Amino acid sequence: MSSHLSVRDRWRIISLNFDQGVNVHEIARRIPCKRNGRDRLRILNNNQVNTLRQLLYQYSTDTSSSIADRLLRRTGLGINSRTIRNYRSSLGFRPVHARSQPLINAKHAQERLTFCLSYAAAHWDNVIFSDEKPVEVDISGVVYWISATRSRPTHFQNQIQFHVVIFGAIWFDGRSNLVFIHGRTNTTTYVGYLQAAFRSYLRQLSGYYFIHDRPTWAHIVLAHDWLRRKRIRYLDNFPAVSPDLNAIESVWSWMNQYTQRNYPNSQQHLEILVQQAWNMIPQNVIRGYINNVSVICQQIISNGGWD
Repeated sequence: MSSHLSVRDRWRIISLNFDQGVNVHEIARRIPCKRNGRDRLRILNNNQVNTLRQLLYQYSTDTSSSIADRLLRRTGLGINSRTIRNYRSSLGFRPVHARSQPLINAKHAQERLTFCLSYAAAHWDNVIFSDEKPVEVDISGVVYWISATRSRPTHFQNQIQFHVVIFGAIWFDGRSNLVFIHGRTNTTTYVGYLQAAFRSYLRQLSGYYFIHDRPTWAHIVLAHDWLRRKRIRYLDNFPAVSPDLNAIESVWSWMNQYTQRNYPNSQQHLEILVQQAWNMIPQNVIRGYINNVSVICQQIISNGGWD
């Protein structure tokens, strides 16, 4: 019981509850009771809110108590689970049940299984892994690398401050030029991305296989013809909904961490950081991502094509 209550108030509470059967909520309304300090909403500064938001995204299935523990370990800041729940709500997070439908269907699973069985013993050192990627920064400076199938969080729908879209490709011994995409992609502009990305590397890539995991402009005849003229073979049987088999997705993740650490504060700064990240990722790291595709293939085979 709060120490600010007088003896009279305390006896009144006892009488209301035991003699008259009034519930505690009604008693609190009749006799205003201040919360003590530990129950007040702890106000976080901007850096702490950003850290909390990142934890909420990274550990979306954690309870509020678990998030509070993670925040304590990350920042040394101790707040209770009730405060976490309040911030979770104010930051636009909402509780939802996991989807009962898998991200891939039976057809996708069969395509993934067939592909991995075909290339189970393959060496991936003559394969080009490519993709496009939108990069967005909200008004708080948090960077989002948005996958092709995922929209940005609803809470930030109208708060995007800086935005770029990039196209790039990697292979065992190198990487392409990074292309910044302006405007919409169509059949002509996609071939333009290929030309800009590979213009300095076409001779060394003769005979390579080409992977692009988005079934859009990468699958048009115009793009296939361009690749064929450059003696680059397109992997037509690369399965849909399989970003885990495209090693460049891991490169985007590495670049995301680099960009986050450097806090982009303008459109130009974001573009500079993204280009720096592309240039700075070590080639041996890229080789590790490419070698890991074989491991992922074996996992897919073990799971019958499913995740």
